[in-house]
This record gives sequence, C-alpha cells and structure tokens, in this order.
Amino acid sequence: MGLEKQIPKGFDPKLDKIIIEEQESLPIKGKWRLTARHIKTGEVIVKEGENLIVTVGKVLVCQMLIDAAGYDTGLTWCAIGTNAAAPTLADIALGTESVRKIITTRPPPVGNVITLTTFFNAGESNFDLKEAGIFGHSTAGAGVDSGILFSHWLSAFDNSLAAFDLTFDLVLSIGV
Repeated sequence: MGLEKQIPKGFDPKLDKIIIEEQESLPIKGKWRLTARHIKTGEVIVKEGENLIVTVGKVLVCQMLIDAAGYDTGLTWCAIGTNAAAPTLADIALGTESVRKIITTRPPPVGNVITLTTFFNAGESNFDLKEAGIFGHSTAGAGVDSGILFSHWLSAFDNSLAAFDLTFDLVLSIGV
C-alpha cells in the first residue's frame, strides 16, 4: 500500500494537519403548476414544470436580504404571455406579456417552502398562453413589464376560447 492510500482524506502533509472544508449554499428551487378548470364542465387540467430564476431575480433576492430601498415588498405580481421562446438567465421581462395580476395568496412559509398562487378568470386569460413569470420590487405594478422579473417559465395552454379559469402556483424551496 502506497503512502497516498494511508493519508486520510483532507490531510495536508505539508501543514501536518487535516484541512476541513465546509461548503454552504442556499439554493432556491422553483416549480410551477398551472391548474385549468373548465368554467362549464368543471374539467381540470394540470400542468407542472420547473421554472428558471433569472439573474436579475437573484439580485432581487440579494437586495431584499439587505433591505435595500425599494426591495422590501417581496414577490407581488404574476404575468402571463404569448411568447414561446425558451427563458434565459439574461431575461428581464416576459417575451410578450399579455396580462398580469397581483399574486392572489402569499401564505406564510411551511418550513423552507413558499407557495405563491395567482388566479386568472377565463376572461382575463383568453389567449394562447405560452409563458409566465413572477415579479417583485416596489416598482412592480399592473403595468406591463413593471418591476423586476424573478422567475420565468414556459407553460403552453390554449385558452383562446376563454373556457378555463387558470390558477398558477409557484412553489419555491429554499436551501434544498
């Protein structure tokens, strides 16, 4: 058995001590769910997937952590649109935003999990939906592209006949 096999992992023979490496991280993982309920029949269609937390969204979180001016409102708006281009880390807005609403419910976290829910009635979402996103900052409001984009995802659902009410859930797990 060679000397290299006798040296314990983490032992630095030059320093004659064991080096302990600690790694700490705080990942934020997001999943979205679209629940479409037919306004006449009650039929339910559910679609799910993972979202992308964009670079400016990560900066938004950093600014909220230090309570920077304007960053104390959290994530407040959900927008949906018609652009089918794949989201990228560089996104600062949806490709083609059609409508946005204030997030309907933001209950207290359950452990390290946050769920944000937004309801769009059939008349508000009567188009061929392709994308969605969550916005925050004190500049976020009812205006198209207002605020800072936190997350962006593709969610294809044709509601051009205004037959379905749509509920979007964004579930964020922190530190997993």
